[in-house]
Amino acid sequence: MTFRDVTIKNFKRNVRNFFSYFICSAFAITIFFLYAALLFNNSIREGATEDVIQIVLMLSLAALTQFSVFFINYAHSSFIKSRSKEFAIFMSLGMHKTDLQKIILLENLIISISSLIVGIITGTVFSRLFQTVAIDLLDLQGVSYSLSAASFVVTAIVFTVIFSASQIISSVKVGKLDIADLMKASRKQDNGAKKNDTKLGLVGVGLVVASILFLVVISNHESLNTNPFMIITYILMSFTGIFMVISHLGNTWVSFLRNKPFYYRHILSITEINNKFNQNKRIMFILSILSGMTIFLVASPFSLLQLSESIAERNKYDIEYISVAGVHALENGQLEQLMKQSSEPLKSIKETNFLNLKMSLDGDQYDVLKTKPIISQDMYNSLTGEKVTVGTGEALNIITAWEPGSHGIEQGAAIAFTDGTRTFNYKVKSSYHGDWFATASAYPTSSGIVVSNEDYKDMESKVSARAWGTHYGIDFTAWKNTEGIVQKLKDTLNATDKGGSSGQLFAVASKVDAYKELKKNYSLFVFVTSLAGVLFFVAGGMVLYFKQYTEIGNATVFFRKLFKIGISDREIWAVVSAELLITFFVPLLFGSIFGYCFIYLITHVMSGADILGEFMKNTTIVVAVYFGFQLSFYFITKRKYSQEVVRKLTSAA
Repeated sequence: MTFRDVTIKNFKRNVRNFFSYFICSAFAITIFFLYAALLFNNSIREGATEDVIQIVLMLSLAALTQFSVFFINYAHSSFIKSRSKEFAIFMSLGMHKTDLQKIILLENLIISISSLIVGIITGTVFSRLFQTVAIDLLDLQGVSYSLSAASFVVTAIVFTVIFSASQIISSVKVGKLDIADLMKASRKQDNGAKKNDTKLGLVGVGLVVASILFLVVISNHESLNTNPFMIITYILMSFTGIFMVISHLGNTWVSFLRNKPFYYRHILSITEINNKFNQNKRIMFILSILSGMTIFLVASPFSLLQLSESIAERNKYDIEYISVAGVHALENGQLEQLMKQSSEPLKSIKETNFLNLKMSLDGDQYDVLKTKPIISQDMYNSLTGEKVTVGTGEALNIITAWEPGSHGIEQGAAIAFTDGTRTFNYKVKSSYHGDWFATASAYPTSSGIVVSNEDYKDMESKVSARAWGTHYGIDFTAWKNTEGIVQKLKDTLNATDKGGSSGQLFAVASKVDAYKELKKNYSLFVFVTSLAGVLFFVAGGMVLYFKQYTEIGNATVFFRKLFKIGISDREIWAVVSAELLITFFVPLLFGSIFGYCFIYLITHVMSGADILGEFMKNTTIVVAVYFGFQLSFYFITKRKYSQEVVRKLTSAA
């Protein structure tokens, strides 16, 4: 028999296994090509839409590349690992390692070329549908379907490199193979119970619980939830605890159940579950992280998209704008007359006076302007319902931006305000996220200043008239139909300012515009993170599939021994069901805990504690859907896995 005959027969015998590897590769190539085609769409490349879209698509493509490296390399290495006995037999018959490398090279060439062709063709077929959905979802104006040659070239180059790297890694591993190790590989197990397993398992549970409590503490303190050290500490505690629980849970469970009637009635299932924990602890830990990231990446944008209306309603007024230094200055009664032209009945117009002064600190990196709106203690308490107290010479910095951090104004810092002629010096009493009388988008600043009543009166009497500003807050009976009147107000103010650039700095803020912008932005996040979530889900499924696939030979040997002493098909199904239940759902359970915790943390970091309940509700929906998909995957895998084991047992008999 020639080398060519061996290769062809080997390929035919493993055609079902090769097909699984082929499908995984073709899937990764198709997804990559779809995003590459969108990124290299001529309309987007010519700048017909926002730069952020291109940046997001480039980041998505980079993430897809990393995913493909992991995806294809893991599938390939699992496939090679499952053939250890086959390679051992070839080597025992006199085949050299170089011959094995040639076999793997030929097999890889066939699969790589065929999957690349099929993946690109499939991507081309679905690219029009994918781009149409993406363009509508992201509301990309001036963008139409197109297919660039660059998407074909980039896809071919990227995956040629990935396949080549996988081949090189496999060749190196084959070059280090040893017949004895290959023959003994299937009998190597890590099933022994260790003396301190129970204690370590309980320590792991304690660490998981402690990490959750630690998370609650740091999340509710702004100075802690923005501290990278605290967040890294939580992640390390959580990951360490989860890994310790997974590593020692099996032996802990066995030690707890041993010498009890239940243990002896289900001894086969219990011991096999224990073996699964011991053998697959690293895989189960990886699956836990993948599950947690899937839940977080899908639940976050899904919740934000669902809560766009609630977030928009956090604006204090339906419409608001700032008038300062002659900007947006309407005549008396003009605003009310204009607002009454709305189809929605006008409820109220509220005016709030403030001082607009330049500050001494460098605010360019935090604010468009180097100025801050300043109000008195009593004004702030009346407008927000708070009960702050500020001493003479002190200033409170109330952060209005959603981003975490102090935005350049630290507690205890010296800060000076001036109108150009007079300067007023203060010491920052405190700097924190808090309520404000205006929406951040109405005034291009990251924070507002509160001073004592006495200091405010002193400044008010000394500054020039151009430092006085007025905030206008307008409410209607319903805000969803105010888009027309918002546009009229914008046009009127623009005409009053005669198109000056200063007027563009103080935008008209409205709930209806905020809602539209949130829907658009969150749709973008849903588009990107849903892809990441799907990829993590597929990666988890791939890890599970190939893990079961590589172990089927060992499982067949194990069940064949039991089959000889009378185990029935029904009992085999019961053991397989118990094993797969653990492998499929223990990581998902830990991943759900991690996903919930990270959602809790991010919600507090982004000052969204008031909508935490809705976030958790939507996260629960995502977790339930995830469990549904996992359950379907579990039943499919259990049926195929059990049938394959039973088939091999009966054929051997």
